[in-house]
Amino acid sequence: MLQHLSIRNYTLIEELEIDFFNGFTVITGETGSGKSIILGALHLIMGNRSDSTILMNEKNKCVVEGIFSIELYQLNSFFNKNDLDFSPEHTILRREIHKNGKSRAFINDSPVKLETLKELGTKIIDIHSQNDSLMLNKSNFQLRLIDQMACSHNTSHQKNLTSFRNEFKHANELYKLLLLTKKSEIETKGKLDYYSYLLQELKDANLLKGEKIILESSIQISENRENVLQSLQKISFILERNHQTRPILPQLVDLHKDLGKISNMNIAYKDLSDRFTSILIELSDLSKESEQLSSNVENQSVNLKELNDRINFINQLEQKHQTNRFEDLLSKEVELEKKVNSFILIEAEVLSLEKQIEKVNSTLESLIIKISKQRKKVLPEIQSYVEMQIQKMGIKNGKFKIQMNKKNSPNEWGSDDIKFLFSGNKGVSLNEINKVASGGETSRLMLSIKALLTEHIKMPTLILDEIDAGVSGEIAGKLANLLQNISLNTQLIVISHLPQVAAKADNHYKVQKIDNSKKTETKIFRLNEKERIEELTKMLSGEILSQAARENAKALRMNA
Repeated sequence: MLQHLSIRNYTLIEELEIDFFNGFTVITGETGSGKSIILGALHLIMGNRSDSTILMNEKNKCVVEGIFSIELYQLNSFFNKNDLDFSPEHTILRREIHKNGKSRAFINDSPVKLETLKELGTKIIDIHSQNDSLMLNKSNFQLRLIDQMACSHNTSHQKNLTSFRNEFKHANELYKLLLLTKKSEIETKGKLDYYSYLLQELKDANLLKGEKIILESSIQISENRENVLQSLQKISFILERNHQTRPILPQLVDLHKDLGKISNMNIAYKDLSDRFTSILIELSDLSKESEQLSSNVENQSVNLKELNDRINFINQLEQKHQTNRFEDLLSKEVELEKKVNSFILIEAEVLSLEKQIEKVNSTLESLIIKISKQRKKVLPEIQSYVEMQIQKMGIKNGKFKIQMNKKNSPNEWGSDDIKFLFSGNKGVSLNEINKVASGGETSRLMLSIKALLTEHIKMPTLILDEIDAGVSGEIAGKLANLLQNISLNTQLIVISHLPQVAAKADNHYKVQKIDNSKKTETKIFRLNEKERIEELTKMLSGEILSQAARENAKALRMNA
């Protein structure tokens, strides 16, 4: 419940402190006195947006602070989730608006985001203005009212609603992902055949690392076979097999022997002999290797046409894949294989997503059945209670019915299509509220539903702004009785012009606009019993206070 409201530097309020109490509180005042200003201040600590235009004095900041007792609302999880101190008997919501238009929000003196303040504000204050009665025509609002009742009768209903919304959100995410995946599948399907062809062509080519270099070398050797043989054979001929003159290698061997004879005489001779040894070994290897290479060329059987065809094929592949490096063709094969495999994975992903969606839809259908069943259970109770109350409040022939049909496709609320139907007169068929109900009738319908909810749900502080508009006489008294009953279950604050309502309240506040030489201010006063009689008298008779009106006011208070 709201225990205290502090307002500083807000529109026509310089400074205001108001204590509130449990039960039924009424706020009265002439039109334009500033009742809406107090509501506006409450909206600020509920997280509504504002700017610097609300400052009374532009040099100072605006501060609105509300102190609440929230021990009955089971809000521990909210404070744990947001890492906030939990003080159920003394929770403070504060909002500051600075001259630059920026605002700050606090919960128990900890700074929070505006969304966090709003989330908590809507859990502990329910402000209902006359225009909010039009919400009765909105399907989602109607469903929310029914769900509140259903939750009060069955604790699993809220769990089912939460599960449904989570699964519905999951289903939508899967649908979006499926559409994107299918789009990708369509875009790539035409490329798949082409990429598969390119990949198969490269696989069939059976390219080997370094193959092009080997091919080019083989072709050159084949085309220059005589020159190659002549060069290779000449090496061994000069070194070892020249019979016309003595070969070089035997001559060098003799020189090496001569050096060996003197190598022990001087370190320099020894070094020269060792170097000669290395040269002889190298020349001997050179001769043998040249003979082997020469033999390879002589014995090699090469089909030059096949070699040229192969190299031409490789060049064509390089051109097709826009590269002049043979190694890139090997990389291209790996790249194409990844692409083809990715297309296959897309197909598998589509199948996987479709299976997931099928599973989620099955879960949703099961939850829809449970949710609809629980909603249907509470409809008769809502219908009979609302009918009874609107008839008590002067709509003698009033009829109220809730029509519930199944939608073609569900939304986040489920699959139920709800319509609140109303008839205020005999012989007039039931129809949607916005088509047949007057403003006064709509207000009484809303008030009846609020009264029902307070009997079953521990509601937050309920603030009604002129919900009694368009009501007078005997009906006003019956409406006042209903408000009094509502206050037995929740803290009720009503802004009203009706003396019958004001008389029933446990606490009576009067809002007044006061002019002085410098400015106009809005003030609020808690009235004692004598002041209440005077205020009721004014509400009954206007500017001229008659004795009859005063007696009537006393009678209203005595019967409260």
